[in-house]
Amino acid sequence: MQDQTINPMQPEPAVLANAPRCLAQTRSGTACRSPRVRGRNRCRMHGGAKGSGAPRGNQNALKHGLRTAEMRKLRSMLRDYGK
Repeated sequence: MQDQTINPMQPEPAVLANAPRCLAQTRSGTACRSPRVRGRNRCRMHGGAKGSGAPRGNQNALKHGLRTAEMRKLRSMLRDYGK
């Protein structure tokens, strides 16, 4: 009987070797070589995992609001008013 354990020192099984790859780019500019998460275009390390990313409506990165949609619309209205 053959041992069914996967040895990490041996090459990947054919199923993993043929899996679609992550579409992210590394800092060196090359493509990520990790397999994609099922149903996503990224691997688990580049944001494909469930629950990754900021929640909708996240205000943690908001510093001053100058580039929010509301401020852009206000500036546009002010420019049009002056014409």
